[in-house]
Amino acid sequence: MTKQVISRGTNANDGTGDNLRDGANKINLNFNEIYTALGNGTTLDGTIKIADDSSTVATISANGETLKILGGSAITSVLSGNTLTISADASSLLTATGAATLTNKTINLSNNNTLSATFAEINTAISDATLVDTAASQTLTNKTLSADNNTISGIAASSFVLSNGSGNLDGSASAKAIPTGAVVGSSDTQTLTNKTISGADNTITNIPSANVTGVFDNTSSGSKIRFNFAGTGAFPSETTYEGMFAYDTTGNQAYVADAGGWTKLINENASVGDLSNVNITSVADGQALIWSSAQGRFNPGTAGTSLTVQEEGSALSTAADTLNFVGAGVTASGTGATKTITISSSGHTAGTDLEMNNTPVRDAKYISHRSPDYNTQNQIITVTVAAKTNEHYWFGEGSSNGYVIDGDQSPQLTLSRGTYRFDQSDVSNGGHPLKFYHDVGKNREMSTGVTVVGTAGSAGAYTQIEFDDSTPTPLFYQCTAHPKMGHMVDFQTGQQTRLFITTDKSNTGDGSDTTITILADRIVDDVLVFVNGICLVPTDDYTISGTTLTFATAPANGAEIVVRYLG
Repeated sequence: MTKQVISRGTNANDGTGDNLRDGANKINLNFNEIYTALGNGTTLDGTIKIADDSSTVATISANGETLKILGGSAITSVLSGNTLTISADASSLLTATGAATLTNKTINLSNNNTLSATFAEINTAISDATLVDTAASQTLTNKTLSADNNTISGIAASSFVLSNGSGNLDGSASAKAIPTGAVVGSSDTQTLTNKTISGADNTITNIPSANVTGVFDNTSSGSKIRFNFAGTGAFPSETTYEGMFAYDTTGNQAYVADAGGWTKLINENASVGDLSNVNITSVADGQALIWSSAQGRFNPGTAGTSLTVQEEGSALSTAADTLNFVGAGVTASGTGATKTITISSSGHTAGTDLEMNNTPVRDAKYISHRSPDYNTQNQIITVTVAAKTNEHYWFGEGSSNGYVIDGDQSPQLTLSRGTYRFDQSDVSNGGHPLKFYHDVGKNREMSTGVTVVGTAGSAGAYTQIEFDDSTPTPLFYQCTAHPKMGHMVDFQTGQQTRLFITTDKSNTGDGSDTTITILADRIVDDVLVFVNGICLVPTDDYTISGTTLTFATAPANGAEIVVRYLG
């Protein structure tokens, strides 16, 4: 804010100046700004605070107290008028261009400091030693060179002398060149005696095979040696190297040497024809290997179409021993000691299940769901998940994946009373937990008698259900996360033909709300509604749309609302 000036007018009492109120306001504004600048807006602060490098704070009164600025070591301060001059003693301080003598100083060359001088200048400056110039020729006296840390190169053989510590190499007083043969040279031909060559640090090459003798005996792990040859023709003599392993890199086959020849080793990639007692020459589609006792080997041939059965323990000897077989595709012929039973594939499909091949079952006397040795507890039903095929009931609807029950695409199951465990331990079940519902839309879950263990897709995971006479039927086995992956379960003797009523007493009237939420897939004709014990009339007293039941008149505050679902 700029300073507020009270206008006095042009002449005394001419009415052109500020009135008392405006003048007082300008005075207040001026003082407010002064008090804010020099205090806290209310009280003036007549002090000045000064801090040094160590954050020490000094408070000086503005009312006549003096602030002293004093020089330190090699520093002087001079005050002339309103000018303060601070000067340094150039003879006591180091400057970029001044000359000074340093005493008791340490210069750390590793922290960005550099000494600039010639080798001769530095050597002259050092009074108790002489430095070695690596770029100049110098004579070393009384120096010890460690062979571990130093290398001597470029020494002529005629100039090489070696001291043994007490005289020279041969003990004489004069220097001697190293005697020929005393030191092993890289190009010399010499015989080594009592020497050990470490295989970990040295390599011996170009040793002729004729010079390798003795027995190899190595018990260490990780040893490596190659026995590869370009074709069997490159193999060495099997009689000379009996027991040797060799690998043919051309045919990718392994062999072992035998005195009679090289024997091929059979591996997982070998052909059955590599076996000496198997002949696959000219083998054709549909043929089998048939044993020939005369040749002592298996040969390609056509398998027989009949099955010969002989009585265990003794031969069939009389016509009275005739075997009778009854069934589709079964014929029998012959009597006496040999009976031949021919079974054709017509009407029969291999497998452990009774497979009707999509044909109806006729003239069955009865179907036994239990037998004396059939365990009624924890019947295992294996569940996997795969892409739906046209065998799936909901193919083209819902999820593109479906449950596969014991190898079948989500069949409709008919089960009798007992406990059934739907095993979901296969990894394909991951993300597809199986549960049971009263409807295919999964609006109401069936949890009575149902146990869920583990996480679908992990080891030990399953959903188990126990059926008894009170279990409603049909139920639907479905994935909790995806629609229409499963199908229906019919339970014999379950609550199918009887009236199955469930009751909901969770609602109470409030005098204003005309709607309550009910189960899905319901109509007014299969729901009974009672308000304080009085049965309402469908359509007249209430209507249903989706999961919302709407009353014609809101039930009274505190009225008990009971919904009974029929079936």
